[in-house]
Amino acid sequence: MPVRRPVRRKNTLLCRIFGDRIRALRKTKGWTLEELAHHAGMHVTYLSGLERGRRNPTLSVISRLALALGIPFSELFAGIRTVRSK
Repeated sequence: MPVRRPVRRKNTLLCRIFGDRIRALRKTKGWTLEELAHHAGMHVTYLSGLERGRRNPTLSVISRLALALGIPFSELFAGIRTVRSK
């Protein structure tokens, strides 16, 4: 009988919190997902996954989002506290 491996959670708490932050900043600009995706040069499906906490973005992706939103890199993390993953 094959050994079952634990399922890795794709939507960690930190990813969901970061996604909520991206969504809030996007809505502040009055942009749709499509508009932010266009400005950031990424696919709308990927961006949707980020906002729902289903994706764990790289530093490159985070940088592109900051540039697209016209804010400093650090502003994307404003108000986000360190969270322990289980």
